[in-house]
Amino acid sequence: MTGPSAGGAGEVDGARELPWHWEWVPKIGPDDPEYAAWTAHMVDLFADWTAEGLAAARQSWPAEAGVAFPFTADMVGRGAAEWLMRRAGQLPAWARLAWGAAFVEGRPRWAPVPVVVEFRQPCGEDPNYLMDVVGAAGRESDTRPPTVDYVTTPIGDGVQVFALGRTPEGAAFGRADAAMRLDVPPADGAPSVSSDVLLTTVVFDMGLMALIGAGVEQLMQQIANDCAPQAGSGPARLGLLPSHEGSER
Repeated sequence: MTGPSAGGAGEVDGARELPWHWEWVPKIGPDDPEYAAWTAHMVDLFADWTAEGLAAARQSWPAEAGVAFPFTADMVGRGAAEWLMRRAGQLPAWARLAWGAAFVEGRPRWAPVPVVVEFRQPCGEDPNYLMDVVGAAGRESDTRPPTVDYVTTPIGDGVQVFALGRTPEGAAFGRADAAMRLDVPPADGAPSVSSDVLLTTVVFDMGLMALIGAGVEQLMQQIANDCAPQAGSGPARLGLLPSHEGSER
């Protein structure tokens, strides 16, 4: 998973027309030459997205506060970049972090929304075990039976689960778990490869709960598109290993 975008949704102008905007978070540290460049990319992105909201907040900032308005677009984008790259660096080698922005009426409403994406060697020929992995029958923390939807992609099928839950402290949340078995055909000398892909996120905002399912499904489709080989492109872009190599990816 390289490059700033997932499935070609990285362009700012194009993102305005999408219900969700998804990008991959690079696994790099502050000493990496790409760190500053990706941070600058996030600053530019959030500067565009937050300009109107910050301007309104600045105008309404009370004079009696005694201090200048403390937030800038640079702070928002830089803070998001640092938090996401730190989170991505904590994941195992076979997992990546994607982040999304949910759009309402053409404007970004929630961002960044993190989703952990794991690539695993298939556990047997029957992918039905994935239903248990995503908690399709429910989990102890669920407050009601989950909603289960099936997703079809050009190179494999999957399942998406959403359930309402409650933390031990009593806070309500929505869990979105998804899984799919991708079978990438051979192309341009690259062997065929199969991978089980798991996606996991938790959201706490009621409005975001209503949109996260559509966002995760869009990310699933983009992952499948990025895994599928294209004529003349060589191996699949996400670099999945042939199923006989390694135990997990």
